[in-house]
Amino acid sequence: MIVFERPGPVNTDKIIDILKNSASLSPYIVVASVRGDSAVKIAKAIPDKKIICVTCPQGMYWEVEKMDADLFSQIPELKAARDEWVEQGLKRVPMNVTDENQIRLKDLNVDIVRGTIPLFGPSFSMRLHLERPTSLDIMAKTLELISPGTLVAMESILMVTDAGIIPENEMVLACAGTEMGLDTAWVLKSCASANLFHPEKGFRFVELLAKPGIAANPDININYLR
Repeated sequence: MIVFERPGPVNTDKIIDILKNSASLSPYIVVASVRGDSAVKIAKAIPDKKIICVTCPQGMYWEVEKMDADLFSQIPELKAARDEWVEQGLKRVPMNVTDENQIRLKDLNVDIVRGTIPLFGPSFSMRLHLERPTSLDIMAKTLELISPGTLVAMESILMVTDAGIIPENEMVLACAGTEMGLDTAWVLKSCASANLFHPEKGFRFVELLAKPGIAANPDININYLR
């Protein structure tokens, strides 16, 4: 297992190298990639695998004016992205694959999965709008103690399996990061979200390939997201 000095997009290229070296473990690589950049990089670097890009559901945005604290003040690459959006006069940036990357991913035969995030969608709305955290929030925040990418990698596998892109009970390489880029990689066993806790065919964390040494975790209310 590789332990990075700090979290963030600075580790993206190293994660891709790790995936290359681990490619024999699975025919599938699931990439959590909000805007598609990391998925394009992996598809170009590892062309002989089935690559699936998981992005955010409709209705999610970065609220630029609320991105002066939390992760976007802690991680240099995130701060640089926020500063660039401020210079461009942007107030809200959609969290979905860009038009350009949709074309690139199609040309690279990469499927894009966009749907409800299992431990985020309704529970996020409940804690944000009703001020009531749920047991799903506790589960999510516990996984984020390992790294935000650990939570997102698990959710991505559930989403891809629910979408029918990969079957259940498959060993899958999965990677994710802290808001942008990649800093976490796992070998995971796939399952549909309805079978998450099934005693036999449920989800399993199999092998941790890389993570930040000390993860930077967002506040539970994540004010820069809407």
